Amino acid sequence: MFLGLVLAIVGYFGPWIPHRTAALAVTGSELSWFAKPFAQVTRELFALPPIAAAVLLNLAAQRFVTRPLARLGAVVLSLLVILASTPVYDSIFTPEYRGQLVLMAVGGGLVGLTLFAPRLPRSVWDGLIVLLALVGILPALLQFAAFHPRVAALYDDALGLGWGLIACAAGFALILVRGVLVVITPTS
Repeated sequence: MFLGLVLAIVGYFGPWIPHRTAALAVTGSELSWFAKPFAQVTRELFALPPIAAAVLLNLAAQRFVTRPLARLGAVVLSLLVILASTPVYDSIFTPEYRGQLVLMAVGGGLVGLTLFAPRLPRSVWDGLIVLLALVGILPALLQFAAFHPRVAALYDDALGLGWGLIACAAGFALILVRGVLVVITPTS
């Protein structure tokens, strides 16, 4: 699961829209800002991968780490990952970023709730892993699929998929496969 989380987080900050001119490449973290003029795109959904990854990271740490200081470190790291999804170009408190601010607040609240993860039944914990993996990548991929052709037309270039998108999707796919296998495998 930790390999999947690393891939998902690193991939989010890598290029999702590649371009031979570095200034025209767009990372996952820049997509909500870059998609601003495109009314057809729900920009807030591009913030879901780091938020879901942060909750997953903390959920796993709370379940498997026994030292209280290390658990607190996981909470801090998770909150920093969520803050990293903040658009630095404009104030997060402007109305156009209100949806993203709400998602970040919900993510922070979920990180706090993961402090109770050791008390969850194993089946609930495994179900949460599957759900968070799906929420982490599926909405962003659907928005990207709608957005990518518009960017290709804007650039007047046949753009491929960036390594960041592939890494982020692969990371969540690893987490999802692991979660599904654990859920469907009978326990003795």
